[in-house]
Amino acid sequence: MRTVICHYHIYKNSGTTFDRILTRNFGDRHLCFDGPFPYFSINQQELLKVIQRNADVVAFSSHQITLPVPTALDINVLPAVFVRHPLLRIQSIYSFKRAEKDGTDTSRNAEQMEFDEWCGHCLGHPREVTLVSNAQTRMLGAVTGESALAQRTKTGMVYDFHQALRNLRTVDLLARTEYFDADVGRFPALLAAHGIELSVEDTTPANVTVDDLGKSLQERLQQLRESVPKALYEALVAANEQDLALYEQACMRLD
Repeated sequence: MRTVICHYHIYKNSGTTFDRILTRNFGDRHLCFDGPFPYFSINQQELLKVIQRNADVVAFSSHQITLPVPTALDINVLPAVFVRHPLLRIQSIYSFKRAEKDGTDTSRNAEQMEFDEWCGHCLGHPREVTLVSNAQTRMLGAVTGESALAQRTKTGMVYDFHQALRNLRTVDLLARTEYFDADVGRFPALLAAHGIELSVEDTTPANVTVDDLGKSLQERLQQLRESVPKALYEALVAANEQDLALYEQACMRLD
């Protein structure tokens, strides 16, 4: 049976750093792909076609694929997923969009607004709220062939948390942005059991927008809490209860 790595690249969750590790290890046997538009999604059957038609490729990476993995009688897909504390992820999205100036409303708003104003705007916006409310639960909470169930509430968005948790439990190559080195350090032994060699000697962060990597998770959260009004911080926490619970489950498992 052919075994391949599929990196389910969640935006601003260390994915670029991991992709560089995959490229350094596998060269052109690491394939990064997305559809022509950022709102595209690639379902399990389409992903399976990509895998089947690239028979020499060991690792695949995309922002637009969703769990659960595709199934086949002759292919074993090992999913790789990175999760991140949701409030720090929101801060990273803001910094990235503020600097990128990509012509989107999100980028223009980030450029024109301070972080607290931008967060408040997103929480009250019918589309932008998806950036700042339980986004990781949405991206991990799909079922085969379908997007995650979604509902708008007074505090933000809610998705199928239990499906996201079920999907996450199937991920052996699970890591956290805040503990990248330690978590990715587990991968070589896990992959060796499937006959795949991986070196993770260089884990220099790539595409970093917030220069606080030398600080602990608690220090970064405290700094964020002190930088915004109390009411906004509490609103962000309420809008990300599912993502916080998902992150806690990942921490319990990996620690």
